[in-house]
Amino acid sequence: MNKVKNTALLAAMMLLTTTILSACQTGANSASVEQTMQAAVNATLTAMPTETVLPTITPTVTPTLAPTSEPVTYGPTDFPDNVDPLTGLTVTDPSILARRPVMIKVSNYPRSTRPQAGLSSADIVFDYYIGEGGNRFLALFYGQDTTAAGPIRSGRLVDRWLVRMYQGILGLEYAYAPVYSSILDQLGYSRMVSGTDNTCPAICANDDPVVENRWFANTAEMTKKYAANPYATNSKPNLEGMAFATVPPSGGKDAKEFTMQFSFANLGQWKYDETTKKYLRWTETNDDQNGVALAPHTDRNNGEQLAFSNVVVMFTTYDTLNGDDTLHEINIPGQTGKMLLFRDGQVYEGVWKGVSYDAPIQFFDSNKQPMAFQPGNTWISVTGFWSDTKEDEPGVWRVIFHKP
Repeated sequence: MNKVKNTALLAAMMLLTTTILSACQTGANSASVEQTMQAAVNATLTAMPTETVLPTITPTVTPTLAPTSEPVTYGPTDFPDNVDPLTGLTVTDPSILARRPVMIKVSNYPRSTRPQAGLSSADIVFDYYIGEGGNRFLALFYGQDTTAAGPIRSGRLVDRWLVRMYQGILGLEYAYAPVYSSILDQLGYSRMVSGTDNTCPAICANDDPVVENRWFANTAEMTKKYAANPYATNSKPNLEGMAFATVPPSGGKDAKEFTMQFSFANLGQWKYDETTKKYLRWTETNDDQNGVALAPHTDRNNGEQLAFSNVVVMFTTYDTLNGDDTLHEINIPGQTGKMLLFRDGQVYEGVWKGVSYDAPIQFFDSNKQPMAFQPGNTWISVTGFWSDTKEDEPGVWRVIFHKP
């Protein structure tokens, strides 16, 4: 396996990983730990190269996950034509990969918008803070489609980066005018669909009286709508960069449960299921004098609880751009930071990297090699550098969102 070619970057990343592990082991003062971590991250950013030569995990001869007990390894490059580079899974019809990913903005508040539709069909779901204690999802569909994804809400600044990095097309319900203009500058009209009476069957409205719960996307129809545009680029995108292995890597810590806490009343909880080898998602249902109750987070398309093979936490910078904390620049392209990967009931520490504006996020382990994900879908929560990471009890982890 080739090593990443940049001595300065490796040294900076080693400093960052050492800082993270030291903080966990010593239980040092939180402010001091975070200041040290930030210095290490800044050193990493300074050392980042303009290009990265990816090490390659040699694929095995096994082309599919089932029915076989043989280990399966793919990526981060040279994926077979019938393997989705964002999941490491074999697709029935490889032609579905010869298109841009469809990326849909999905609401999480008000709670009446739940359960959402289509999240269980997504390759990746990005989850991030939008202010006032709330969060929102950006669901990426590539290896399979769904007839209903939503309810769809307005765009945020980070969407322009994520959609561009994954070479996608974006479905949204407009946005604050300066934000909409910024997204448009990056994607152009051909790669954006904002739902109106004229966008069906790509994005259609139902008769729900709650406007936040009205708009849903058909991802296959979104692809058709884009392909019909004279400015469409219909060649297969290069989305390589992730690595997948069915055998868990060494060095993990017990992690049967994980909670992402964006605020006291905004909780996303994951519990590992030994039978399916996936993390099952719970979400809060109310907050009152008795605390916050949690219930299974389901997909309204099939009534099943959300189950993801990988749950990732990315730590990065949130720059607040307005006084009421509802407008943020979340820095990803050209940046790097620490990450946590939950897979197979274990948690691994590593580093993520936004290689460029037009390439997917890459993930590296503590040995500077591509982080090995379990083949399957991935949920990525994007939190601030100053967030707290706690092990509430053995195997039970929590990240509490904070900004500087």
